[in-house]
Amino acid sequence: MISEQQLQSWASSPTATKYKYTHEEIRKALAAYLSEFAKNNHGYEIKAENYEIYLQGSYANSTNITEDSDVDVVIELNSVFSYDINQLTEEEKKDFHSFYSNKSAYQFAQFKKDVYASLQKYFSGTTIEYGGKSIKIPKNTLRVNADVIPAFHHRKYGRFTFYTTDQYVAGIKFYNTETNDLIINYPKEHKKNCEALNRDTEGKFKDSIRIFKNIRKKLNEKNEMDAKLAPSYFIENLIYNCPAPVFNGSYQSIVINVLQNTLNDSENGSLQYYKCANGQDLLFLSKNGWGLDNAKIFISKSAGLILEKL
Repeated sequence: MISEQQLQSWASSPTATKYKYTHEEIRKALAAYLSEFAKNNHGYEIKAENYEIYLQGSYANSTNITEDSDVDVVIELNSVFSYDINQLTEEEKKDFHSFYSNKSAYQFAQFKKDVYASLQKYFSGTTIEYGGKSIKIPKNTLRVNADVIPAFHHRKYGRFTFYTTDQYVAGIKFYNTETNDLIINYPKEHKKNCEALNRDTEGKFKDSIRIFKNIRKKLNEKNEMDAKLAPSYFIENLIYNCPAPVFNGSYQSIVINVLQNTLNDSENGSLQYYKCANGQDLLFLSKNGWGLDNAKIFISKSAGLILEKL
């Protein structure tokens, strides 16, 4: 079996100087030029308090395993929001439309172009790629590769009256501008829930995520499994569904417990109903979810690797 020493090494978090610099440079770029481009190009006024810039993904959740991995940076425009009111009653829906009667003329495609123009001007001399889901900034000696994700604020309402207008789950909404596919996720909810479980497990939850990401890396290096079968985000959500007692004991015990828990749930049929850490999406049964067969391959291959002596 893989030694406790090796698992302890895999559980450790790398230094994070480059991603912090990358994040700060993107923040400076948008502070310098976004307001100017939005007003001049589309006649929309964006003030500093109208948007926020933050990390999502492994860096935001402290589950990255290498310092030089790509970083996801969200720029969320809060002065425009989209909404999901499907859970409201018909009367609540009428109240909602009465309260929010004005629609913004500033569209997502315009916002993304203004963000792109701002980054181009700030990082002049660097090839900035206008991708479908994100705007990509290449790394250099000081920064890591960055995916900048322009997004509108999104609200998923569970209740609405004129006295309870804030009864919603906050997320983000953006489009793949190559396919026009709509994407909604809840990065702040994901981070909040993961941090809560990490506190309950005295840090072992995030340690175990880094271990399993390193297992995936090792499987890929040994040509036993394509790393694309198990994206980092899905690994994180898979492990999130394990109850807190699973993370007790040594790292060897934790890894075995995680695998046993997921194998048991696979056999009894409950694995397919796992939820994402954001509490809003199903890991396997949602539109953009993980393929159940791919998850089972990852679990099986991980179990095989763990029994080896590296």
